[in-house]
Amino acid sequence: MTMPAERPGRVIWRDGEFIPWDDAVVHVNAVGHASVSAAFEGVHAYWSPTRRQLLGFRLRDHMRRLVDSLRLGSLRPSFDADELTAAAAGLLARVGAPGRDVYLRPWGFAAGLHREQMVPAGTRAEVVIDSWDFTSKLGQGQTCALAVSSWPRLNSSASPAGLKVFSNYHNGRLGTIDARSRGADWPVFVNANGEVTESSGACIVMVVDGTLCTPDPGSGILDSITRRSVFELAAEAGIPTRTRRIERTELYLADEVFLLGTAAEVLPVVSVDGFAIGDGAQAGPVTRKVESLYHQAVRGALSTHEAWLTAVEPGSA
Repeated sequence: MTMPAERPGRVIWRDGEFIPWDDAVVHVNAVGHASVSAAFEGVHAYWSPTRRQLLGFRLRDHMRRLVDSLRLGSLRPSFDADELTAAAAGLLARVGAPGRDVYLRPWGFAAGLHREQMVPAGTRAEVVIDSWDFTSKLGQGQTCALAVSSWPRLNSSASPAGLKVFSNYHNGRLGTIDARSRGADWPVFVNANGEVTESSGACIVMVVDGTLCTPDPGSGILDSITRRSVFELAAEAGIPTRTRRIERTELYLADEVFLLGTAAEVLPVVSVDGFAIGDGAQAGPVTRKVESLYHQAVRGALSTHEAWLTAVEPGSA
């Protein structure tokens, strides 16, 4: 992702205050060990041209997961999910602008200077929320190719898959490097049993006979907020969904495959390990339907899911 130029007057939320972006610094010695247990979230806020508002998508759900990740990592957050949701909305009001979608990056790390290799349990977590503009891929016809990674999925018995911490994502980084060295865009991770888990920071969904199939939580996957949302939308639209164990060869023969996640949104897959998916060039009909439903939901065009949205007036702070 290419970072855009910073806009003048940009601010960041840090431990209860909105401060100038340039002032949000820590000492270099506070970075290394404190980052080991650092937890994070990625949240999108979509501009609604009809409502003239920024719509934060499932803000509280993401903040609840952030707090849970910090607690599972034995850090002590000073803010609850409601307080962090209000902070994120306040930041959107300050940094948002008409016509622009915004990416929020809330994260927490061990506060203070740490020279011990292991940050002690119960250490207070400093929490910050950063933001930048992003360009949505929804409705743009983008596709990707996958390759099964030579690196297996991180073992959940060693570090819980539900723990959304930076250290777990090194597994995703290695897999992405591996996939791209072989001409693909993103990896497919399998677990110790050879079962499909997820991609790098994204869920994997295959379509078989019109049914959305995704690996079950016991396979070693993150409990994805985006996946929960899409499966609910699909069920309402009469598209069957199923959660089960998936073998890698099933992906090769699937009618359709797509990735799901905050960053991935709904990203169609056109090949896996060189096996063409569908026509090998574009999204299939079920994927297009799912993408359309999700796009409507995040832009506030579905009245049935207003509870998922936090509406913010840019410039109102």
